[in-house]
Amino acid sequence: MSATGHDIPSHCENCNAQLEGHYCHDCGQSVVNPVRDAGHALEEVFESFWHLDGRIFRTLRDLIFPGRVANNYLAGQRARYVAPLRLFLVLSVVTFFFAQLVIHVDNNDKANPMVQLEDGVQSNDKNAAKQSKAFAKAGSIADVEQIRRKNLADLAEAREAIPAVLLHARKAIDVAAEDVNRAADRRIDAIGRERGMSGEQIAAAKADGAQRAAAAMETAKQTLEKAADLTTLQRLRDERLAPHHVKLASLPATAAAARRHELNEIREINIAAGCRAAQLQIADATSTEGDRVRKESEDARIYGDPDCYDRLTLFGSEEPWDEETNPLTFSWAPAFFNHWINRQIAHGRENVSRAQKDPGLWVRALLAAVPSALFLLVPVFALLLKLAYLGSGRLYLEHLVIALYSHAYMCLTMLAFFILIALDNAISPHWDGYGWISGILITLLWMWLPVYLLLMQKRVYRNGWPVTVLRYLVIGNLYFVLLAFAATFLALASLVRM
Repeated sequence: MSATGHDIPSHCENCNAQLEGHYCHDCGQSVVNPVRDAGHALEEVFESFWHLDGRIFRTLRDLIFPGRVANNYLAGQRARYVAPLRLFLVLSVVTFFFAQLVIHVDNNDKANPMVQLEDGVQSNDKNAAKQSKAFAKAGSIADVEQIRRKNLADLAEAREAIPAVLLHARKAIDVAAEDVNRAADRRIDAIGRERGMSGEQIAAAKADGAQRAAAAMETAKQTLEKAADLTTLQRLRDERLAPHHVKLASLPATAAAARRHELNEIREINIAAGCRAAQLQIADATSTEGDRVRKESEDARIYGDPDCYDRLTLFGSEEPWDEETNPLTFSWAPAFFNHWINRQIAHGRENVSRAQKDPGLWVRALLAAVPSALFLLVPVFALLLKLAYLGSGRLYLEHLVIALYSHAYMCLTMLAFFILIALDNAISPHWDGYGWISGILITLLWMWLPVYLLLMQKRVYRNGWPVTVLRYLVIGNLYFVLLAFAATFLALASLVRM
């Protein structure tokens, strides 16, 4: 009878051999049945996955010394250490699970953060000085007005050439026009003072200039992103769409390229109108909800995305990519593959927009991608070691053991880094001095990592310093380029799958 009240069998339940202890001498099965003993079942889970016995602590202790675990393991002392693959998997899981808990991205959410897009670009001293210089040569108010009208007309033409969805680019033109008007008014003030004009005369001259400027920029002002309310927005949208619908109706079905162009223009106008509608609704909500803290991602979900995205062109195509009107198509691929690749592009564009509003999504995707990238690159790192040390007489699996223990230490270093961040987050708000201590420790940690890997390579392969350093630099540079590429690729793939 066991301590838990269950009968101990006299024969092994697996192979029927007679039992003489807690384990069968023939097949090794324990006499304790985990199905009838919850405590033992839990113990087996930890034992099978974590192997939390004396070996894990001995392994971690010796892992701190460069090359000791790898040398001893390859020399045949395997029973005293956790197997390299198990150690790497456990440390990588623990490290990046802890990272997900520790790393937080501040989205800078605050009261009333939603600034209308046309207010996002502002004038600067450099542009204002450039415009003032352009008007400095004007000797009369008439000359000032002539320069003003010419500059504003050029800006209006440039503005109309910019697609409607590129609101920030068009806003830069608006800001430049404001700089022109301010510089012109300042020059009129100066000329008026030089000629002894009264304040009323100068004011009249400025008013006349403003009226002429308004006429010069009339085309630029009547745009979707300048609509002050939803009614005006709808009217402007219909005015922009009408000629494209007429032209589209007149095109024959065989004019595929021309029809695709008109459809893309219609899509862009609708996008610009939708963005402006979202801006207006968010601005109205902001003005009526007081000091409520707003989140861009939440507002975008409720009212629509207020940020119009740029055109996405692929492989040099003049027309923007669109899943329906201008999809990416590989002639050699079956239809289902082309459909799948375009769905991934659409998901990726949507999720990149989400990540711009919530950078935490990108950080979490990257943290989730790094363990997979490390796991995939361990055999690649072992192959680089094999190629670099062709004359060492070591088998590929021996290089793989070295690679696994190297990556296990890298994970251990990152785990220590995340622990320091967690401590800094907890202690620094109460003690400012800890920030300096944490910063010094983190710096020393990262400075020691490449030194550790170099010493490990030197002690395991036992070559001279010049040869070791040369091989270390070549392998290290190749590996970290591959790691950066793999992590970025997997993070992008994670964003697409979000």
